[in-house]
Amino acid sequence: MSGAPGTPPAGAHGDTHRPDAADSLLAAYTAMVMGFRLGGTGPEKPVGNVSDLPAPDADVLRQAADKAVRLALRSGRPHLVLLGTGDGTLPEALAALLAALTAAGQATPGTVPRLTLCDLAPDRLRAALASGRLKAFACPTSMPNTPRLLADTSPWALLLLLRATGITPETATLFPNPFLPDAEAGALHRWRRLFAGCVPVQLPPHLSVDLPPAPTTRHESTVPSIPASSTPAPDLGVGAILHPDEPDLPAFFAQVPGWVREMAVIWDGAPPAFDPVPLCPVPLRQAVRPLGGDFSAQRNAMLELLTTAWCLYLDADERLAPSAWALLPRLMAVPGTGAWLLPRATAYPDADHLRVGYGLWPDVQLRLFRRMPGVCFRGAVHEQVVGVHGHTCLLADAWIDHLSWTAKDRDALAERLRVFDAAGTGHAAPPPSGGLHRLSTEYPALPRRLFVAAGLVPADSEPANANDAERPAPKAGTRRHLALRLPLSP
Repeated sequence: MSGAPGTPPAGAHGDTHRPDAADSLLAAYTAMVMGFRLGGTGPEKPVGNVSDLPAPDADVLRQAADKAVRLALRSGRPHLVLLGTGDGTLPEALAALLAALTAAGQATPGTVPRLTLCDLAPDRLRAALASGRLKAFACPTSMPNTPRLLADTSPWALLLLLRATGITPETATLFPNPFLPDAEAGALHRWRRLFAGCVPVQLPPHLSVDLPPAPTTRHESTVPSIPASSTPAPDLGVGAILHPDEPDLPAFFAQVPGWVREMAVIWDGAPPAFDPVPLCPVPLRQAVRPLGGDFSAQRNAMLELLTTAWCLYLDADERLAPSAWALLPRLMAVPGTGAWLLPRATAYPDADHLRVGYGLWPDVQLRLFRRMPGVCFRGAVHEQVVGVHGHTCLLADAWIDHLSWTAKDRDALAERLRVFDAAGTGHAAPPPSGGLHRLSTEYPALPRRLFVAAGLVPADSEPANANDAERPAPKAGTRRHLALRLPLSP
């Protein structure tokens, strides 16, 4: 991993509920993205000639900066977000103009909006820093209006990190940099529509679920009785496609809480050498079916085993913390919602760190959905749920913990990626090497505690393990969750 010239500010004070934590997360995240280059040299994703953008005319540049500041001051919103770095001259001009307003006494620090430079092209930001620009952004200070940097190729990462910093459509003036190439301007325009189109969702109050008594024996046909209660157990089934040799399957089954109606498992090629029924806390339906290089067909077979109104599907190396499981009934109770996206965080290189940057986080996954006619999986590999009825929503602060790097050795991971390659190419046997899915020798990573401190994941949501099933799920308190209804696709 090679370092990038310049570093984002750290430890600045913002105007969020946890300003220091949010600022620290943005600074550390952007520094990690800017400093990561595969193989140690060259940009991760070339965006053209990043160092030779024509400099805008001085008068045009001044007019653009004046316009952005006028719009921000007129709105009265505490944040000004500049979309796109360009050659770095406009963000510099904006930072200088905002600082001059405060220094001249024309506005107090509380009324001057805080500037955040946001970009989907890290190479562009890296080039501006290398040219010696953006010094106001790279100077660590505790002043409240210190300009900040946020860059990543992932639109979801930018969306969630800005939300964690208190930047929403209601608190920010977004100003597109007019001095960008068409491709970058188009990508940021699409992101702006996503940012503006996400509507906060109020989750219903905590649902107290009465559990049915556990049956003395469990069989595939076992159906739990519904308790005599005003709040019946949510009609949720958990599905999975598993290989009998997956590591730590007892912990995978043990994470499922007792209020889940049933679980459906499709075993790849052969039944396991052990009896999985005693491992599963809920009634288990299972079948054996060869994968045959078609993940969607395997998932659809899993769906056919379920009888519940809702499905949550997980892989063997994925865990939900008790706090996340406890939220699922509330998600299912939101009127008009047909599916929920959950971020997936990959532990790397250990349970206390997460892979980040370039789409590695938040790795948004549609995993909870209402089972309706026409809802199914499509795609031989990297399969997707299609045909969802109702709105699709995102719960940003309850994560799927992805334990592939901590639960499997590198040989097992490499073999799994070869299976993905085989499914993607339609070949019966995976290629020995050289496919699209390959292991890297390094990935950018950040301590998990930074996300916890910034409120993007609850403090009680520790990486799940086999003992989690023995702990009672935490009860909901006054915490407001970051839940968003996504805009409808055009």
